[in-house]
Amino acid sequence: MFFNIYRVVHLLVTGIIIIPIAWFLAEGGLGENFTANRFTDPQILLVIPVWILGAVLLFLKRTVKWGLLITLLPIILSLLWVSISLLRTLISLL
Repeated sequence: MFFNIYRVVHLLVTGIIIIPIAWFLAEGGLGENFTANRFTDPQILLVIPVWILGAVLLFLKRTVKWGLLITLLPIILSLLWVSISLLRTLISLL
């Protein structure tokens, strides 16, 4: 029973984190958009289907552990993407 509640809470927390971050990064982050496109970097949105795949695996009995790992993977990738962008900005300022 506790583990079922944990799964739902885990999905809510990771979903609340990953969807806005992925949307923000796909729109170009804080940079200015000089194109007429809505998304300047649309491949970032591919982390959302990965998160959905992890959510599906999370509720199958044999793949619960894989589901937990796959739902955390987009958050790790997004944080890595942001840290690389920040590092590039800091280096360009030097």
